[in-house]
Amino acid sequence: MKKEDGSPTFLGKIACYFHTPGTHNTDWEEQKFHSADEVWHHDEIFNGDEHLIESTTEWYESPNVASIYSDHKYIFNQNMGVEKPTEKYYEQNVDTDEFKSNMYVKENLPSQRGKLKIDTTIKTKSPPSGENNFALMDYSVKLFISYDTVDGITWLPRFLANPLNSLFRYYFVRYIAEEMLEYDIEYSRERVVEYFQYLRKYHGEEPVQTRTSQSSFETPFEGTFFE
Repeated sequence: MKKEDGSPTFLGKIACYFHTPGTHNTDWEEQKFHSADEVWHHDEIFNGDEHLIESTTEWYESPNVASIYSDHKYIFNQNMGVEKPTEKYYEQNVDTDEFKSNMYVKENLPSQRGKLKIDTTIKTKSPPSGENNFALMDYSVKLFISYDTVDGITWLPRFLANPLNSLFRYYFVRYIAEEMLEYDIEYSRERVVEYFQYLRKYHGEEPVQTRTSQSSFETPFEGTFFE
């Protein structure tokens, strides 16, 4: 039931309310129902994607440039008790010994509803030089979390499914999510703190410089999830 321009007729628009959530046969239907069909449209933290929680960078002066990369891979597994990191890339200038690498580890959140991810980029800020071959090392760490969320009711027509999903979302966010997020985020940040503690032990000194930025997520019902 469409007009010549492809938009639905009046009866076609009424019929859309009897489609299941996620059905978008026309641009009008997608525009009209896209937000309502997605249970977590207004709560991005629960949409299944990875969300950046915190970014921290620390710089260290070190003479151990040749072994930093290989040693670093064992900090997670042997010291923190998590899986060996997944290595995304490694590049090195063989003439100057400068290098840049990226690796990450994942771990279950305390709520068992998702995972935290510690993504680490290690690079030389300056090439090794001097009598002891010192170099300035940059450790940039990004903390992500992601949740395995419930998609909601998808088998009923949307005039029934969407109000039920909205009700479920309301009670989940109001009575479960805030406390769960607070505990999961606190635990995840503590793991990053633990990681940097091991870096200090490895280098045997405090960082030359450190900076941290944190994210916050809003809930339409009350307050913020975290800051």
